[in-house]
Amino acid sequence: MIYGALEDLARYAGFCKSLDILIDWLADNDPAELACGCHEICGAKVFANVMAPTTRSNSGSHYETHRRYHDLQVDVEGREAFRVALGETAQVEPFSEADDFELVDAARFIEGDLAEGRFALFVAGEPHLPTLQFPGDGPVQIKKICFKLIADEYFDE
Repeated sequence: MIYGALEDLARYAGFCKSLDILIDWLADNDPAELACGCHEICGAKVFANVMAPTTRSNSGSHYETHRRYHDLQVDVEGREAFRVALGETAQVEPFSEADDFELVDAARFIEGDLAEGRFALFVAGEPHLPTLQFPGDGPVQIKKICFKLIADEYFDE
C-alpha cells in the first residue's frame, strides 16, 4: 500500500506505467467534478469508478483482492476508514477472472482513513477493506473514486 496526500501523488511517479498516466491526468483534471459512473482515462488501462456508497461496519465485511489492477482510492465528499490485511488470509469467495475480484478474511490488519485529501493505493494482490465507517461517524453516504490502474505485467496486453 502507498498512503498519503493526493497533492503529493507525483512523488510516486515511476511506480507503474498506469500510475504515471493518472498523475498526468490529475495535473489537468479535477476528479471531484466526475459524476458517478465509470470514466475512461486511458481505455481499460486506467479508469475511474466514481460511486456514492454508504460507509459500513467492519462486522461481517470481507477483504477484496485483485490480480490485474491496483486500486487508488480517494474520497471527494465525506470520509471513510479502511483496513489492509496482514499475514495469512482465508478465501471466502473464489477469484473471478472476469471481475478481477476475490474475497478473503484475515485476523490481522492495519487501518487508515481517506479523510482530509488522503489517498490509498492498494497494490494488486493486497487484501483491502474499503468504505468502512470513519470512527465516530456511523454510516454516512460519501462520494469516492476508485481509480483502476492496470499492473505493469498486463499493461501491453
